[in-house]
Amino acid sequence: MLRQHFKIAFLLLILLTPLTIWGGIVGVEHIRTLARGNYFFEQTRSRPDIFSISITFPNGKSVSVEKKDSFWHIKEADDYYASFTRVNALVKLIRDTVIYRADKARDDTYAETLFTNSVHITSRDIYGNIVDVADIAPLRDGNKFHNARLNNDGFIYQLIGDFSLSSNVMDWVQMPLFAWDNDFVKSVHSENFEVYRRFRSDDFRNDKENRTYPHVLNLINNFLYLGAEEIKHASNFDLQNYQKSGYYEITLFGGLLYQISIYNKGDEYWLSIRLTRGGIINQASLKILKENSMLYDGWFFKINSDKGQLISGFVL
Repeated sequence: MLRQHFKIAFLLLILLTPLTIWGGIVGVEHIRTLARGNYFFEQTRSRPDIFSISITFPNGKSVSVEKKDSFWHIKEADDYYASFTRVNALVKLIRDTVIYRADKARDDTYAETLFTNSVHITSRDIYGNIVDVADIAPLRDGNKFHNARLNNDGFIYQLIGDFSLSSNVMDWVQMPLFAWDNDFVKSVHSENFEVYRRFRSDDFRNDKENRTYPHVLNLINNFLYLGAEEIKHASNFDLQNYQKSGYYEITLFGGLLYQISIYNKGDEYWLSIRLTRGGIINQASLKILKENSMLYDGWFFKINSDKGQLISGFVL
């Protein structure tokens, strides 16, 4: 009798096991379809050991943001420092992107077409292991949500988030090179001239001639909010291939001194910059010196060739 009951129980187990597995699968799918309101990059946002976030664009360009020595760097810019604003916006996007809807992807051909021009985002931990892999499709006409897929889990998600990310590497680095205004400049010294002013509202003059030089502002304007087109670390920049075509020392009210060397090869113009103190320095400028020196020391910056010609060829 006991053996008969055991056989019946065993047969029931065999019959019910597939149903249980199937029910679990259906339950998981049902839960996924009810994923509205969940965070899309849940694994990435919950990991404190994220080392890099790589973004690959439909045009083939890539931007890789990597954390080293407590700072974020851009791999494609020779590991130069990343823009604080850009990184904060990217981190916010990763943390705040919310799922509006999730549906089972049942047509592989449709899915591949849907993600043809997608942005590919990959996050990795400090060991190089992939944490999340996501494809974000561009917005379609009449749709305010991005279609996306995550970790090849078989679902197509609709996301609430702004994925209009720039594929220009230089948009991701800390720029501009100089952020001061005209009236911040106290003196300009080059290999050929030196001018100064006592107050911000004064015109520039020198000690040798009793005259003013208002057109020095044209030179200063060429430095204002100047951005780099390419960045190389000194270890990867062969200075022997370039000739020195200019040098300036620009001192600001407050005591900051920018020592700017200009090098060129044909139409290429590169800057080497050293930030130091020009005599007495106030507390605000001292803070800038301590925080920003690393943005210049050991780096070469390629600038627009027209700007390079104007700066190196300036005549008082």
